[in-house]
Amino acid sequence: MPQFEWPAVLLALLALPFLGRLGRRGRAPALRITGAVDPAVLPRSARQRWVRLPAALRMAALALLICALAGPRWNGRHVPEISKTIGIQLVVDCSGSMNETDMLFEGRLRSRMDVVRQLSRDFVLGNGADLKGRMEDTIGVIAFAEFPVTLRPLMLPDRAMGPVLEHIGLGSNTEGTSIGDAVAMAAARFHQAETTAGESFRSKAIVLLTDGDDNSSKISVERAGVLAQQWGVRIYAIAIRPSRQVAMRGADPAMEALDSLAQQTGGLARLVTDGYSLQTVYREIDGLERSERRQPRYSAGWQWIYALTTAGLSLLVAEIVLTQTWLRRIP
Repeated sequence: MPQFEWPAVLLALLALPFLGRLGRRGRAPALRITGAVDPAVLPRSARQRWVRLPAALRMAALALLICALAGPRWNGRHVPEISKTIGIQLVVDCSGSMNETDMLFEGRLRSRMDVVRQLSRDFVLGNGADLKGRMEDTIGVIAFAEFPVTLRPLMLPDRAMGPVLEHIGLGSNTEGTSIGDAVAMAAARFHQAETTAGESFRSKAIVLLTDGDDNSSKISVERAGVLAQQWGVRIYAIAIRPSRQVAMRGADPAMEALDSLAQQTGGLARLVTDGYSLQTVYREIDGLERSERRQPRYSAGWQWIYALTTAGLSLLVAEIVLTQTWLRRIP
């Protein structure tokens, strides 16, 4: 359905019928012919039948030009101006251990993946309470196990975001954990988006959720941290350690690697043992990466203004040519 930047301009279309009536007012004949034959019964020539064509062309041209001035769009959509938005990549561990049902949330034990899905959705789309959502931000989603997969490229949240977050998963090849590869891919996506757009995000952050240690990456966690630091990406690393596991940083080498990632990039690292602590961390990140209200910018979809203007001017030219040649009236 078409949309218009300045719909009030379309009110000018209401004036066209009055202009048309003014144009149809009869003019006094320049030459009177007397005779007994009534002119009304005489056969009409082709020129007489098309005598009103120039006026119709003029009205159609004016209507097209008015529509063009209203700034038409077709299939318009939100387009992020990345210099005014925060870019966030959700990087979620989907290895087999994430399916273990040992994470307490909402009064019962649930699988780690189910809790991560629900709270990640609340973080991005809001929960109507303490998490307001990140609808003003550019969001991407990457899942990883033995290798990382982009589930959603960096873009503004829309109706498709909910199903993506609710069905995060990789299916097969879920035995390994490639934290380094996933972080490097997320950082590279930011760099690619900025290079393509020719401008930089106001802020860039990777929210990394994992319950394991890196054991299958081609790019080390340390190297991935260097890339993120080089491209100005902060990493918020969340280590999922359910309460019946050891939850002490000193006895957790994987936690030390996440601490190093966070310190290297100016982010933070947190250890969570249940859904409530994960919810608290999401609130903390939400407060650190604050969005600003901004007016949405729309893509023009297809720029109909050029087509309508061209068509309107073409009709005006056709009217002028006809009135000066085949349908010329004297005087």
